[in-house]
Parts: sequence; C-alpha cells; structure tokens
Amino acid sequence: RVQGVGQVKLKLHRPIEGRIKTVTVKREAGKWYAVLSVESEPKPLPPSTEKAGLDIGLRAFATLSDGTEIENPRYYKQAQASLQRAQRKVSRRKRGGNNRKKAVRELQRAHAHVRNQRADFAHKVARTLVVMFGLIVIEKLNVKGLAGGMLAKSVNDAGWAAFTTKLMYKAAEAGRVLVQVDPRGTSQRCVCGAPNPKTLSQRWHRCESCGLSVPRDHASALEILRLGLSLLGGTWPT
Repeated sequence: RVQGVGQVKLKLHRPIEGRIKTVTVKREAGKWYAVLSVESEPKPLPPSTEKAGLDIGLRAFATLSDGTEIENPRYYKQAQASLQRAQRKVSRRKRGGNNRKKAVRELQRAHAHVRNQRADFAHKVARTLVVMFGLIVIEKLNVKGLAGGMLAKSVNDAGWAAFTTKLMYKAAEAGRVLVQVDPRGTSQRCVCGAPNPKTLSQRWHRCESCGLSVPRDHASALEILRLGLSLLGGTWPT
C-alpha cells in the first residue's frame, strides 16, 4: 500500500529477508521500482586465513597480490556507439512530441542497461573476493579527484567507488576484515622497502635489492597487502 496511491501490485525479484524498514518508490527509464531496505542478521562465512591486496586500475580492473588479474569490462566504452545513436535520435525529434518522448525513453534505457551491467559486475567480483579471502586490503582512493582529469570517462566507466562500497558491506556481512591503506607511493617502492621509482609508461617492476621482477600492478598489490598487514600490527596469520 502506497500512501496517496493505494494498493499497488509488486513483482518480487527475490524473497524478502529480514524486517522491512523503508520503501522507496522511484521511476527510472519509464519503469517503476520499489526499493526496500531491511534489517537482517549478518551471515558470516566460515573463517579464512587467506589474504589479498588489491591494486585497482584501468588496464585491468584489479590486480591481486597473487598476480591474478580481473579484466576491466569497459561497459560504457562498448555501448558508446549505440548511446551516441540514441542521443542523435533524441536531438532530431521535435520538442514536446510523442516521438521525442519515445526517443528519450530509449536513451534512458540504454544508459540504465550500462549502469546495471556495471553494478552486476561489481556485485559478483566483490562477492567472489569475500568468499575467497578472510583479509582484503584496498587503496583508499580519491575517486572524485581522479574522475576530474583526462581519464574521467575511463575512471567513471570502471566504477571504483561503487565497487568499493559493495565490497565493504559484503565483507562486513560475511565477517571478513577489510583494510584501506594510503595509496601514495605504492607503485614507487618495492615490497622489501627499497625505493623503485617508475614513470606511468613503465609497466614492469624490477628491484635491485631483493630481485623481485613482476608486472607493475602485481608489485603494487603486494605493497598494498604489506601496508594492510602492518596496520593490523601482526594480528593476522602469516
């Protein structure tokens, strides 16, 4: 029952778990949605001593400290041509006409599809990481600052902020430990502590002190993990 409207039929996408606290009704791309927030008990996963540092990037969406790379799907880039066509279609329609309204709705649905793809990807990656690792260390990135430069479109397409939010609440619900570290210098030093300055074009890490030779992003992920473990003060199993 919606106040001022009355009884409304609702198509449930999944069973409701927990006690409903609020319901928000919104209209998006010509469709109506009811967004429910609920109060429920956490569902901790079995304990795990596995740990991972994550280096978030653009070439690969994320590189783990074990060397695993998560591909960047670039949904907006893939859909850019169709979005441009839909935008041109809107521009050519007469303002106030029904054809323009239809074209606007098509454009809205195209943008909504990209947003949904990005959100689905973030949910799945975050859940996979939470299941695999008991400790996850990530960089505390200033996404707004990064999204204001030359790489704004690519940064927004990657959806780092939304991914971080999802990873944080999924980790909390599963009883995992998530640590955020200062990103400054993680690519400019080795995990052994020796300075290792690089330019943006240098994609390989070679350390003369300890002999580590790995891709740049892998080395950064190792350093991120080291920083996270140092913040925990030796309380995490090695």
